Amino acid sequence: MLDWRETVIKSHLRVSLMLLIAFAIVGCRRTPNPAVADRILTGKWSLVIRHDCQDWDIESDILILHSDGRLEQHLKFLNGKKFDSAHEHWEYSADNGIFLNRRLTASAGTPETEGLIVEFSQPPVIVLNPDQDCFYQKSSSEEQ
Repeated sequence: MLDWRETVIKSHLRVSLMLLIAFAIVGCRRTPNPAVADRILTGKWSLVIRHDCQDWDIESDILILHSDGRLEQHLKFLNGKKFDSAHEHWEYSADNGIFLNRRLTASAGTPETEGLIVEFSQPPVIVLNPDQDCFYQKSSSEEQ
């Protein structure tokens, strides 16, 4: 017969093991291989405008990542000005990154080539800056 101490210890071990398994399942997102990542990234992405980017004066910013590597950007400012580009380039980097050739950034005011972080969450997001709450969220798998 087990004494109460052994019962408590075994109970704590079971709970700890269950929590460890749950954290492993939730916290471990595999990095997809490049072909799968390209399929996930292809489509329409919309800028989610939150606190840290409200002063950028952006009404909307849409990226369209085409399966052939072409990048479109359709940016509209609150003052009515627009920026449209249709023949730039994007490329996935196997370390959960994406290179965007000549995306117009509101802070710089000119198109720049940059590398950004991709989070393969549900829905996937492209992070502009890990210290800010502004990001692109996939809004459609269509390339339109």
